[in-house]
Amino acid sequence: MSETPARVLGVSDELLDIDARATLAAVSLAMAAQCSRELDIVSRHLDPAIYDDDDFVAAVKRLALASRRARIRLLVTDTRPLLARGHRLLDLAARLSSFIELRVPAPPHKDFNEAMLLADKQGYIHRRHADRFDGNANFSDRRTCAALSERFEEMWERGAPDPNFRRLHI
Repeated sequence: MSETPARVLGVSDELLDIDARATLAAVSLAMAAQCSRELDIVSRHLDPAIYDDDDFVAAVKRLALASRRARIRLLVTDTRPLLARGHRLLDLAARLSSFIELRVPAPPHKDFNEAMLLADKQGYIHRRHADRFDGNANFSDRRTCAALSERFEEMWERGAPDPNFRRLHI
């Protein structure tokens, strides 16, 4: 995907092909910055190139503080790299724990190797392989977003808080 005009969450219904890290980071930031209620992320280790970025963290903080009903959920399948090197999004989650939750998947989902970002049940980014930067996105596709949200909800409900993160933030 080359340089494209700004997309609007809930309005711009166009399937975007993502084929590079910079594009993925830009689309993720744009979607998070426009999100006003719910942001759900599934990631193997909260890709530092995407989510451990000052602008992305600022967008998530703005969402969390903009509404008492804001809900941000992070489902991370491999927390070891985060424990070893730290992550700005996790630091924010520790400070805003009423708005940002983190869970690890239950054993049936431990091998899940996809990545998703779901914004306000309208926009999504989906990567079929979590270790690659290519995927698809759409800022206004409620049907696909609902299908991905259903998968997220199943994993979220069966997942559990990671005790390692609780200890880090006491």
